[in-house]
Amino acid sequence: MTKPLHLGLPCPACGTAMHPSSLGCTCGVRVEGEIDVNEFAALSQEQLHFLRIFVMFEGRIREMESALGISYPTVKARIAELKGHLKLDGTAEVEVSDVLTQLEAGDLNVEEALKRLT
Repeated sequence: MTKPLHLGLPCPACGTAMHPSSLGCTCGVRVEGEIDVNEFAALSQEQLHFLRIFVMFEGRIREMESALGISYPTVKARIAELKGHLKLDGTAEVEVSDVLTQLEAGDLNVEEALKRLT
């Protein structure tokens, strides 16, 4: 059995996030190239487990508390963490807006703006 791939792992050479570039099958078929992944692919196993519990209990926090054996504030904190990780908390839009504002004002050059947005 193979271990799941956590896409948040940094490259050992340059430190940026690694991206899958090939898929293989046990029959020997191999596909290589640029492979798109969604934001859920970068979640840790713990975050995926929490998300499964969230969906199973349809977001009812009280039921999640007992299923996970954690307190209400802990459930809320984990939901906030997931929102941030999935960029559902509005921070991504604010950051882009801030970078564009700084670029228009001449506080950033194009190269620095691109670096901040990627």
